[in-house]
Formats: sequence, structure tokens, C-alpha cells
Amino acid sequence: MSRLLTTFNIAAIIAATSCSLSTFSIGAQAVETPSPAKTRAEKALKPKEDLPNFHQVHPFLYRGGEPTREGLRKAKEMGVTTVLDLRNPGEMDFDEKELSKELGLKYIHMPMNSKAPTDKQVKKMMAEIDKAKEKSGGSDSPSKDAVFMHCAHGSDRTGCMIGIWRVKRDGYDYDKAYQEMRKYWFTPKFTNLSGAVRTAANENSSTKAN
Repeated sequence: MSRLLTTFNIAAIIAATSCSLSTFSIGAQAVETPSPAKTRAEKALKPKEDLPNFHQVHPFLYRGGEPTREGLRKAKEMGVTTVLDLRNPGEMDFDEKELSKELGLKYIHMPMNSKAPTDKQVKKMMAEIDKAKEKSGGSDSPSKDAVFMHCAHGSDRTGCMIGIWRVKRDGYDYDKAYQEMRKYWFTPKFTNLSGAVRTAANENSSTKAN
């Protein structure tokens, strides 16, 4: 009988310990890092900014990440008449070309990747912004004929193209242009993009020297 009670007590202790451990595990689980799937789901539920990473470069030039439909409408209200889209087709959440047409905006698609932009792309970008600058008449007031240039996040491809504009038109040297690129989250590993800005800066310096 005594042996039976002892066995029973041991079993009860083990059961109680197991229950405590189980309870502890559940509690510990609650403070663990969320799974990647859960994190993605939460991000999907989080409202997207209409104009992410959006900034004014000049009264006639804005930069940013991909806009929502409402964001594009807001850009128009701010005086944007031309959209320079640097994304590739697979990155688009909606038909921005079609919406731009509906809103009466000029839409220019210049898809880029992590490689340096082509000379043709740079010339086209410069020409469109030059036209917007000319229409602004040098005014400090927001232009009614502004350009909005964007990629997906407004940091890398957009950063590169704005950097090239800065050295070619605003007289920035490479270091100053790159500092601004980093301010708006340019990723250092994209050396082809930053290299394109450096090349433009070097060419600009050579032209001034001559």
C-alpha cells in the first residue's frame, strides 16, 4: 500500500511539473519573434502610404516611391503634370499609365534595374525636367507643371536619377549628391547606380575644367 501511494505521489508530481512546463512554454511563445508569415500578413493589413518617401527636390520636381491611385491624384493636385516611372511591369500594383491618362497626366515609362541607366534614359529624364524648370520660370512657388519621378521605394533608382540631375544641373559634387541619396534610403550595395552618379559628376568636373 505504501509503495502504491509513493508511486501515485511521484506520478502526481510529474503531472504537475509537466503542466507547469506546458504553461511556461505557452507563455514564452507569446513573446517570441513573430513568424515571417505572420509579419507578411500584418504588413498586408497595414494601410499603404499614398505617396511614400515623397519629397520636393525643386518646386518643379518631386521624387518618391510608387504612389497609390489616390496618391497619383494628390500629386496632380500639387501641380504634377508629368510622371516618370522607373519601375518594371511586374512591380506595378495597378495600371498607372491608364490612370495617368484619365487624370490628364503625361506618363513616361523608363524601366530600370540595378544597372546604370542608359544614356538615352538620362537624356530623356534631363529633357523632361528641363522643360518643367523652364515652365516654372525660376519661381520658388510650387509649379503647376511639375515632374514626379518614382520607382518602387523612391530610394535606389530614383536616388540615382535625382543624383545625376543634381550634379548636372545643381552643381553638386559626387559626395554631396551621394549624401542626399543616402538621406532618402539609397542602398550602398547598388554600386552601378551610385557609379553612374559618380561618372556624371566626373564628367561635369571635366567640362568645368575645360
